[in-house]
Amino acid sequence: MKYLWLFMFLLAVPSWAVPTDKPFELYPPTNGAAPTTFTKAAMPFQVEGKPWKFAHGAKVQVKVDAAQVLRKITPYQFGSNVACWDNKQFMNDPDCQEKVRQAGIKFWRWPGGSTSDNYHWDGNYGDHTRDHDGGNPPNMNAAWAASTDDFISFCQNTNSEAIVTVNYAAARYENVQYAADMAARWVHYFNFEKKFKVRYWEIGNENFGPWEEGNKMVGKPQLTGDVYGKDLQVIAAAMRKVDPDIFVGAVAVDKDSGDDWNGYHWWMRDLLPQLQQKVDFLIFHEYFIWPFDSANNYTNPSNQALLSNLHEIPDGKTAIEGMEDKYAPAEKGLPIALTEFNMINGDPPPTIQLLNGIFVAEVLGEMIKAGYKNANIWDLKNGLDDKLKGDHGLLGYKDPGIPEGTPRPTYYSYAIYSRAFGDTLVSADSSDPTVKVYASRFSGGELGFVIVNENDQNRTAVFDLAGFKPQGKLMGWVMTGQNLNDYQVSFNGELGPAGGGGPFPIKTIPPYRATFKTDKPLQLPLQARSVTGLILY
Repeated sequence: MKYLWLFMFLLAVPSWAVPTDKPFELYPPTNGAAPTTFTKAAMPFQVEGKPWKFAHGAKVQVKVDAAQVLRKITPYQFGSNVACWDNKQFMNDPDCQEKVRQAGIKFWRWPGGSTSDNYHWDGNYGDHTRDHDGGNPPNMNAAWAASTDDFISFCQNTNSEAIVTVNYAAARYENVQYAADMAARWVHYFNFEKKFKVRYWEIGNENFGPWEEGNKMVGKPQLTGDVYGKDLQVIAAAMRKVDPDIFVGAVAVDKDSGDDWNGYHWWMRDLLPQLQQKVDFLIFHEYFIWPFDSANNYTNPSNQALLSNLHEIPDGKTAIEGMEDKYAPAEKGLPIALTEFNMINGDPPPTIQLLNGIFVAEVLGEMIKAGYKNANIWDLKNGLDDKLKGDHGLLGYKDPGIPEGTPRPTYYSYAIYSRAFGDTLVSADSSDPTVKVYASRFSGGELGFVIVNENDQNRTAVFDLAGFKPQGKLMGWVMTGQNLNDYQVSFNGELGPAGGGGPFPIKTIPPYRATFKTDKPLQLPLQARSVTGLILY
């Protein structure tokens, strides 16, 4: 078989060196460019715009130290997912691509979540014609499905970079040499045949989980972190043989136990010693809450219960780092990539309400503060759940109440960050835990903010600015709605369709603007239930 030559060659090949540049630190402006330090200029102040005339509310002290640098910020932290089942018509649609451009998303994960462990990119499925759930894997390469070429075109047309998840499960239902060959040929196809440089690669998706293809198989022992780690070494070596200048990630969890649905049979204990400095980052997924009872009935958690899970972002990173210390200190410091997240497991109504737009804005800010190098929300297009009536997608699909492709509230969180957030995170504190403040600096020195007001009443932010002398001008963007559970939202005062979502296009909607005196603290009113993006000049 064609992969045997590769396997025999690799037996004599030493461990491949990690690429010179650290992962997720350098960002190319286009796919063909050499990676450089990412910088971002603030949008010029627009003299004409909508006046910032909102009602004042209870005062919130916002203390900012622009000289206290916390983290670098890159487009890797504002990514999303697309899947092969996002059909080629959708991915090649100019309207879809324009929505992506106006949201500012430039980092895309492909070819899906669990789909990845069934997907044979070359269309050659051999004996793998049924998965463990009875599905038909070859259908992923049907004429209607998005192909690797469609994905490349999508990225090129949106000026985006990519992270690709290779099929690890093939190492289980076939063998590790088969999986290594398939992954290596994909690297060659992307990076050399198509000349579309993919720098980031994941080995499998959530392989620790019983729901994942290859995790439990008749006639084979339970998949463990030890088995996965040993297989990963073979697959990663095959990929690096084709292109040593790639970064490879390993699937991780934040739980340390032997439980089947918690620590997944001591996944991390057994995986981490097998990494042996052969991977460049760890992969983490977070959906914050399991909202179903033992009979799989939706429990309808309260808004407060959903918003209160934000601590899982720093907690997850701390837990993974603690296991590195415990089981494999040599792996300490591996970057952690949050390549899937959303507010909640399943697709209940909160996923398409203002509530999730607010929550995602907070996740993005907390993720950067905690030190994650990357994040990809799940996902661009998913589809309205017939039973639960929600949708993880940034764009509406098969929702009879709105036009196809209508942006969901979560879309505007990305649009606001792309406009109002710079390239360097700086220190910021809020006196009110229900008003969250994330502050940044642009390359020209301007300050960029994303401020989230969870309250049903307006607030007034009173700014104490250190390390920054304002010129007395500001510009901003605001998403809000009538209540946290409203499906319809507005962006800078422009309402979306009555059935839910927000307006489009958004690049033609004027920003809010104001001038202010610099001899006393700026007092800025914030709308109730809002995500506000703000640039101070």
